[in-house]
Amino acid sequence: MLQPIMDYSTSTRWKFPFAPHDLGQYPFATGQVYGGGEKDERDQMPVEETGNMIIMLTALAKAEGNADYAKKYWPLIEKWADYLLSKGFDPENQLCTDDFAGHLAHNVNLSAKAIVAIDCYSILCGMTGNRERAAEYHKKAETMAKDWVRLATVGNHTLLAYDQPNTWSQKYNLVWDKLLDLNLFPKEVFQKRNQFL
Repeated sequence: MLQPIMDYSTSTRWKFPFAPHDLGQYPFATGQVYGGGEKDERDQMPVEETGNMIIMLTALAKAEGNADYAKKYWPLIEKWADYLLSKGFDPENQLCTDDFAGHLAHNVNLSAKAIVAIDCYSILCGMTGNRERAAEYHKKAETMAKDWVRLATVGNHTLLAYDQPNTWSQKYNLVWDKLLDLNLFPKEVFQKRNQFL
């Protein structure tokens, strides 16, 4: 299922440094139609979809015991990882999976996905033999996770956005930290989440 997205993302039709939202509108895979489509960045989900792709590529590599599939698209994956490193911790005003809620800047849940994806990239680096880059990006993800906890948690909850002090939301993107056994975020963050379930 990754193949069409990867091929589309490496084609001349997709000109953005982030991953696309879709391949078209069923039943036709004729190019992204969501948001600004192939024309502009308006109403795109850049951090969301880029994080999704790196996380899925890492899940595949872990399941197969090698990163052979990711190696075929390595320049693209590097570009996506660098995009998340520069734009992911404090996302600009954009849509996310919760697109029904509209645009949101400084989205804490989206930031968590970016942090997880950066660490996932470090795993792919390690699996492809680039231990130096793996260590570098793992350290960056660890630092970002610590900063996230400091800036996103207040009392017994986490904020909706970094600049909205009297808000809270579920951080479902933290699930990837557990499922992929990354251990970036401390147990206390998960315990706070479970209080409300």
